[in-house]
Formats: sequence, C-alpha cells, structure tokens
Amino acid sequence: MTRVHTGNAHRQIVDGQRVRGIGHLRHPVVFGGLIGVVGGAAFLLAGLAGLPAGWQEPLRGLAVVLVGFTLVGVLFRRRILPALPPPTPGALRVYGVAVVVMLLLFPVTHLLARAADAPTAQIALVAAVVGGHFLPFARAFGAPVFRWIGGSMLALGLSGALVAMLGVPAAGPAGAAAAGAAMLLVVVGQALRQGAPGPGDRLRA
Repeated sequence: MTRVHTGNAHRQIVDGQRVRGIGHLRHPVVFGGLIGVVGGAAFLLAGLAGLPAGWQEPLRGLAVVLVGFTLVGVLFRRRILPALPPPTPGALRVYGVAVVVMLLLFPVTHLLARAADAPTAQIALVAAVVGGHFLPFARAFGAPVFRWIGGSMLALGLSGALVAMLGVPAAGPAGAAAAGAAMLLVVVGQALRQGAPGPGDRLRA
C-alpha cells in the first residue's frame, strides 16, 4: 500500500493488488467513476423523459439496470487501483478553464435551440457541451478514459441536436439519453478492464 501525502493530509492508495472501490471511495478512479454514474444517469433518465410515452417505460427499465450495473462495477468489482500522484498546477488550471467554459456555454445551448426553433435540441446540446469539457482532461490528467467519455458524449449529443433541428423533436432527448448511456458504459468498461487479468497482473487506469 502506498501513501501519497498532500500537506497535512494523506490518502491511502492501493497499488498492485485487487481491491473493491467501496473501500477506497477517495481514490480518484473510484470517485470519478461515481461522478460518472451520477452524470450518466442524469442525462439518460432526463433524455428518456422527453421521449414519446410509449417508449419511456421499457427504456426506463433498461436504464435502471444499466445504472445499477455500472454502480456495482465501480463499487464492488475487484480491480487494481494504481497509485496516482497529485494533479499538477497545470492540470488544475485546465480543469478550471474547462469548467468555466462549459458553464458559459450552457446559456448558448438555449439560444441555439431557440434560433433553430427546436427546443428539444437543447438537452442534446447540453450533453455535447458536457462531453466536450472532458476532452482536455485526457491529456492534462493522463487519463485516456476522458477521451472516450468526452468524445462519445460530444458526438451523440451533436447528432441528436442536429436531427432535432432537422424536424425530429424526439432526437434531442434521444441524443442526450444516448450520451448518458455512453458515459455509463465507458465507466463500467473501465472498471471491468481494470479487473481483468493482464501481464504482471498490473493494469493502468
């Protein structure tokens, strides 16, 4: 077990042995995974709520299963959690700028949807903006998982918004729901990959 000290506080990070995330909630991979579960579930369920009534009930059941499966994977899958150094000042600056830009773009999504006379496109545009803000994190934090999350959410959100603007209102919420599902799948995929046997039984997050 490796202890990484930060000022007067320290966090215990397990390296080289399989552990369950529920016992290491402060580890960045586990904590980030939980944020992914919350964010993915929010977009998935909010998007489904905007679909025609006949589609909502069966898809909501599948959504609950996916959210539950992802949460179980993050908390209970035995996997290797690598020791990670504290983020650099440069990485923290990238994080701060990305979050500020994301917040500034939220009102723009409303303006774009209104200008296109496609109000249902906004939720998909919001999903795309959230996805886009993850992309710089891949390089800043050395975590390729952000590229998968950000890229999939950006592509699915923009696709849903575009189709909604072309006259298919349900495409907006469908795009947001798909973006949320993609986030959940990437998060649980990371947990499963980290738990799979590998050379030397060591996997990188």
